[in-house]
Amino acid sequence: MNTTVPVNEEISRPLEESLVICKQSSRLMQKNLQTGKLMDAFRNCSISLVEMRNNDLSPKQYYELYMYTTETLRRLGDALLETHLNGTHHLMDLYELVQYAGSVLPRLYLMITVGSAYLETPKALVKEIMNDLIDMCAGVQHPLRGLFLRHYLLTQTRKGLPQDPDHDNADPTKGTLMDSVRFLLLNFTEMNKLWVRIQHLGPMKDYVRRTQERNELKVLVGLNLVRLSQLNFNLDTYKNEILPAIVEQIIECRDPLAQEYLSEVVCQVFPDEMHLETLDIYFNTIMKLNRGVKLTPLVICMVNRLTAYVQRECEAEASDREGSVNQTMQNLSLEDQSSGFENKICPGDKVISPSLAIQEVLWTYIVDVINARNGIALGDIVQILSSILNFFLQCYPYQTQYADRVFQLINERILQQASFQTELKEKSLQKSLYSILVLPIVSFPSFSYCLNLPNFLPVFRAQPNNIRYDIAKLILDKIIEKEQLISDLKDVQELFGVISVIIKNNGNDTVEDLKTIAILVHYLYNEDPQVQIEILRCLKDNFVQAGENVKYLLPVVVNKCIFLAREFRLFKCVDWAEKVRVLWDFVNACIVILYNHGDSAELSLVLYLFAAEMADIENYPDFAYEFFTQAFTIYEESALDSRLQYQQLLMITGKLQKTRNFSVDDYDTLITKCTLYASKLLKKPDQCRGILHASHLWWQNETTEETVIFRDPKRVLECLQKSLKIADSCMDQITSLKLFINILEQYFYYYDQRCDSILAKHIGGLIDLTEQNMRSLLASSPNDLIANDPNAYASSIWETVGGFSVDNLRNHLEKTTDLAAKRSEDERWARIFST
Repeated sequence: MNTTVPVNEEISRPLEESLVICKQSSRLMQKNLQTGKLMDAFRNCSISLVEMRNNDLSPKQYYELYMYTTETLRRLGDALLETHLNGTHHLMDLYELVQYAGSVLPRLYLMITVGSAYLETPKALVKEIMNDLIDMCAGVQHPLRGLFLRHYLLTQTRKGLPQDPDHDNADPTKGTLMDSVRFLLLNFTEMNKLWVRIQHLGPMKDYVRRTQERNELKVLVGLNLVRLSQLNFNLDTYKNEILPAIVEQIIECRDPLAQEYLSEVVCQVFPDEMHLETLDIYFNTIMKLNRGVKLTPLVICMVNRLTAYVQRECEAEASDREGSVNQTMQNLSLEDQSSGFENKICPGDKVISPSLAIQEVLWTYIVDVINARNGIALGDIVQILSSILNFFLQCYPYQTQYADRVFQLINERILQQASFQTELKEKSLQKSLYSILVLPIVSFPSFSYCLNLPNFLPVFRAQPNNIRYDIAKLILDKIIEKEQLISDLKDVQELFGVISVIIKNNGNDTVEDLKTIAILVHYLYNEDPQVQIEILRCLKDNFVQAGENVKYLLPVVVNKCIFLAREFRLFKCVDWAEKVRVLWDFVNACIVILYNHGDSAELSLVLYLFAAEMADIENYPDFAYEFFTQAFTIYEESALDSRLQYQQLLMITGKLQKTRNFSVDDYDTLITKCTLYASKLLKKPDQCRGILHASHLWWQNETTEETVIFRDPKRVLECLQKSLKIADSCMDQITSLKLFINILEQYFYYYDQRCDSILAKHIGGLIDLTEQNMRSLLASSPNDLIANDPNAYASSIWETVGGFSVDNLRNHLEKTTDLAAKRSEDERWARIFST
C-alpha cells in the first residue's frame, strides 16, 4: 500500500483505513527501534502522524485515532529516553533533528515527544524547551487538530514542568514555578479559543450537533486547570496571577458552554482555602457571564463546596474527640436550645476565620445573583436558596438569624408576590419548597430549632395542604424517633399549629398518623404540674377538631390528666387541692367530648371507670361517685347487645368492688344500682351470674391499707338466693346445672371468708340439690335435653363450642365437693357434710 502523502496536504479517508496505516507504521517503527535504525523509526512514525490530518473524521473518531497514535509516540519517547541515558544519542540533538520533518503536524508531535523526554533528564534546558514547544504549537490553527495537539503537549509535559517554588533560584535554565504557571495558562487560553472555534465551523443546521461534539471535548480544556491546581503555588499567586487570567479568558470567550463549564471547573479543582479568599472574584465573574449561562449550578457548586469543606475539616478535627459535625448537630438537646446559642461555637467558626464574615459575604452575593438576573426562573432561585440554607444549617447552626434570612426572602419576595402565584402551583416548585422546609427538620432532631426561625412558620402555612401534611408527619416521626421532650407551652402550641393539618383531616387514611400524634403526647412533658395541665388543655382544644377521629386522641389526654392528679398532690403546690378538683372536672369534660363526638360509648365507659378508680385512690369520693354515675348513664343509653352488656356490667362491678373511700350511703346506692342492672339482663344465665358477681360488692376484700371495708352478710345471702332462684328457673337442664355448680363454688368462698349469713346447712342443702339435679340429668334421655343448641340459653361469657358433656359437669361437681371435703378436719367444714 502506498501511504506517501504530499507535505501539508489534507487527506480524506475512513477511520478504518487510517487505523490500518497507523498500525502498519507502528509495527515498522517498533522493528526500527529494536534494530537501532532511529531515522527509519522517525520516518515510519511520521507516516502515522500524517493521518492526524484526516478531514473526514468526527471528533469522536479523531479521538480514537489520537489515542492510538499517541500510544505509539509514548513508546517512541521511552525508547529515545533510554538511548539518551545509555549515551547512544543525545535528546537535544534529536530534538533539533525532528524539526526538519516536512509536515507541520507530524513535526510538532515529534518535537513534543522528544522535548518532553528531554525535560525529564537532569541537565535539561527546561525553560527554553517549554517556551519553544508552546510557541511552536501556535503553528496549528485548525480547531480540532490544534486542540488535540495541545492536549498532547499538556499530558507529555506533566512530569517535566517545575512545580516546587523552593528551587526557583537554584538554576535559571530549569525554569521556575511561575514559568509553569504561564506555560499552562497560555496553553489553556489557546485551547479554549480552539474549542470555541469548533462551534462556528460548518453550516448553522449542524449547530446543535457541534454543540454536542464540543461538550464531549470539554475535558481536554479543563485538564489545563486541573494541572494548574496541582502546582504548589500560594494564595497571592492564585489571587493575583492565576485566577485573573482564567477569569479574563472565561469572560472574553463569550461562549455560554465554555463559560459555564470553565466556571464550574474553577470551583471544583482549586483548593477551598483559596476560594474563601476569592469569593468576590468568583461571584463577580459569574454575574458577568452571558445571559444564556445558567448561574444556578455555578452558585450551588460553590456553596456546596464550602459546606463540604467545613464538614470535612470538622470531622477530621473531631475524629479523636467528640465525633463528626453532623453528630454534634444531631445531639442538640432541647435544654441547649432553650438556654440560647450565644456561647456556642459553630462548626464554621472553627474552620473559617470569623474575620472573613463568610456568612454575610455569601448571603450578599446570593442576593446579588438573584437581583442581577431578572429573568432567572423561580425554580432556580429556590434551588439556590436551598443550598445556602443547607450551608447555614450545617456550618452555623447556632446563628439562627442567617437561616431565617432564607425563609424571610422566600416569604417576602416569593410567596407574597402576585406574579409568582401561578408558578407556585407547579408540583416541581412545591417539591423544591418542601425540600427547603424539611432541611431544618432533618438537620436537627428537635422541632424547637425550627421555632427559633421566625419566618419558618409563615412559609410553612403558605404551602398547600398536601405539603403541610407531609412536613407535619415528618416532624412527628422525628420527635418520636429521637425521643425529644418538649416542655415549653409555647413550643407545644406552635407544634400543634403545624400538625393541626393532620388532626383536621378526617379521612380514613389519617388514622395511623393520628395514633402517632397520640404517641407524641407522651413527649410533651413539663415537671411543673401547673404548666403540664396547660399543655393538656392545649391538646384538648386541638384534638376536638378531629371530629369522629377524636377517639384516637383524647384517651391519652385523659390518662395523662388522671396521673397528673397524683403529681399535683405530691407536688403540694399552692392551692393544690383546688387545682386537683379542676383537673377532675377537666377529665370529665374530655370524656364527655369523646362520648358525644367520638362515637365511642364503650371507650368512654372504660375511661370513666378508670377515672373513678383513680379518684377513689386519691380520696376524691365525690368525683369517683360522679364518674360511676356517668358510667351507669352510658350503660343505660348505649344500644348494646346482651354479650356486651354483661361484659360491661362485670367491669363496673370489678371497679366498684375495689373502691374504699365512699361513704356508706353513696356506696350502697351504687352497688344497689349495679345489682339491679344485673337482675335486668336479657338472658337468665347472665342474670344469675351477674347477681352472683354483684354479691362481692356487699363483701369487700381486706387490704393492707388502713381503710374501712364494706360488708353486709345479709345482702350477700340475698344475692346468692336470688341467683339460685334464677338458675332453677332455667329451662335447659345443663345450663341450670352449670349455674348451680358455680353458685355452690361461691357459697364455699363466702363460707371460707366466714360470712355470718352463710351457714353449713345452706351449703349442705345446696350440695344435695345439685347432686339431685345431676342424677335427674343422667336419667334423662338425650332427646329430652334442650342442650342440642348449647348457645340457646347459655351465658354471654360461655364459649360453648361443641357444648358441655354431662361427664364434664359431673367431674366438675365432684372436684368442687372433694376440695371442700378435704377440709373436713376443720370443725366448721365438717358440719357441711354432717348435716
